[in-house]
Parts: sequence; C-alpha cells; structure tokens
Amino acid sequence: MRVLFIGGTGNISSACTNEALRKGFEVFHLNRGNRPEKERREVKVLRADIRQPEAVKRAIGSLCFDSVVQFLGFEPKHIEADIQLFKDITHQYIFISSCSAYKKPSLTPIITEETPLENPFWEYARLKAACEKVLMESGHTHSFPYTIVRPSHTYDNAWIPGCFGSAGYGLAWRMLNGKEIIVPGDGQSLWTLTHASDFAVGLVGLIGNPTALSEAFHITSDEHLTWDAIHTIIAEELGVSPRIVHVPSDYIARINPERGAGLLGDKAVSVLFDNSKIRRFVPEFRPQITFREGIRRSLAWYDANPQLKMPDSIMNKEMDTILGYWNKGLSVLKM
Repeated sequence: MRVLFIGGTGNISSACTNEALRKGFEVFHLNRGNRPEKERREVKVLRADIRQPEAVKRAIGSLCFDSVVQFLGFEPKHIEADIQLFKDITHQYIFISSCSAYKKPSLTPIITEETPLENPFWEYARLKAACEKVLMESGHTHSFPYTIVRPSHTYDNAWIPGCFGSAGYGLAWRMLNGKEIIVPGDGQSLWTLTHASDFAVGLVGLIGNPTALSEAFHITSDEHLTWDAIHTIIAEELGVSPRIVHVPSDYIARINPERGAGLLGDKAVSVLFDNSKIRRFVPEFRPQITFREGIRRSLAWYDANPQLKMPDSIMNKEMDTILGYWNKGLSVLKM
C-alpha cells in the first residue's frame, strides 16, 4: 500500500505515519521540510508547498498512490486545487475535516455522521464543511474517489489540552504557578479528547478500503469527561490543585470574539460521538488510551524536554484579560 500524507509531521499526521509504517505501508510525506526532527528515516519525503501546484507536480513526478491523505486543507480552494492535482494519480483522497463542523447545539448531544453540518459561530468549522461540500459535488459529478474523516479534539505528546490552546505547556505552566484557570460555563459540559495514536488506528484502517469511498467518518475516543474533570486530571498529574474560575462562554465571546467562537460553536457544547460507523468499517479501532494516561505521556515528554516547559504568552494574555473583567464585575456585585 503506497500512501502520501500531505504534511505528515503534525500532531495527528505523525501518529498516522507511525501506524501506517507499523502496518507495512510505503509512506510518502509532501511538505516544506520545516520540521525535519519529526521525519522518520523510513518515510520518503517530497519537498514542496502544497499551495504551489506546479511545485507539487514536479516533486511527485510520475508517482501514483493508493491513497492521498490531506491534513492541510482548510478552505474550498485548497480542495479544488487538490482535485486537479490528484484526480489521475490516486485511488482514494482522504480529507481530514473536523467534528467542529457538526451542528451545535443540537436537540440531542449524540452525534452521528448524519448530524447536519452547521456551525453559525465558528468560521473554521464552516470552512471545513464547505470543503466537504466541494468533495461531495466532485465525487458526484466527476467520480472523484474521496473519503472524509472528522477528528474531534485530538492530542499527542507535547500537548496539554484545554479550552484556550492545547499545543504547548501553557496550561500546565499556569497551574504550576498557582494562576487562575478559566473553564467555560459551569464546567459540567461533556467533552471528548482523543489520543492521536488511537485516532491513527481508525484513519489508517480506512486507507485503501474501497468500501470507504464516498463515505464520511468521525474518529474519536469513547471517553467523555467534563471540562472540570479534564482540568482536575491535569492538575492531579502535576501534583497541584487547579484554581478553576467558571466564566460563561458568551461573556468570553464578548471580550474575545475569536476565542468565543470556538467555545460557542464547539468546546462549550456537550457532545457524545457515536463511533459505531468507524467500528463497522475498521473493526480493529478500539481506543485504548484514557485521558489520564495520555496526560501522563505528555508530561513525561516535557520532563524529557524541560527546555520547552514555557509559558504561553497568548494564553496568559487572554485569560488574564478575561479574568480582569470578570473579577472586577464580581467585586462590584459584592459592594
């Protein structure tokens, strides 16, 4: 099985690379070479910027692939360009979309692949849905062989997942330094965090699977935790007590509209993902890593790379600004 990953060195794609190699696939990466430390010697690397089609054509040359997996598609124009690039050289194009595209809130927290794609709050989610529409129309009119995969909040080593950023040590730094941590709402909305190595089993199981063509799948953990529980688990593994402050999501949105969009349209809404479809197509998909175990792995990774235990200046500014307004309002009420 020959597969091309567009990217290949990111949070999700690195784990998928490892799983594909474990299964004996011939793996290619197409990227700009910005993260050489994440490349594995078994991977054949094609150097090009996916946004430059002519450079991509030169890098690929006469190669053909059983599957092309696009981790870096964020706008319809990206997908339109990919269709022209790959329509004659692959039997399957897998687009990594997002569970954030699902309609939220809905009448039920249970999400299936049939749940409408409708997110009025967050542009990122709307663009992912628009990308899917381009693919579906191309599949119908031009028989383009696509598969859509929707991850939810997926993390790996070097990630400490939270509501205000996950790809870094920032949340852990705040906890260790005794600073207040914002949790949206009352902290009791349910959320799903998926370890990248579990996600990879589902994704790689779809590669080269002809029954997966023209189908959409979400791939998530089956573990559901409240946001209070998520932050408490992180703090417990750090050996501290979290100073949680509950702030309504719509209040956050008024102060920081960009952050609020991701909360109101995604993270602050309780969802329970029904993974029965991916299990039917990939029976070996059985998420193994609990969030507590995943956080232990991330913290161990940082212990091995202590130079990266740095504060997140953007997170600190966002939280401190919101907390400033919130605490000021509370002080007025107490007068």
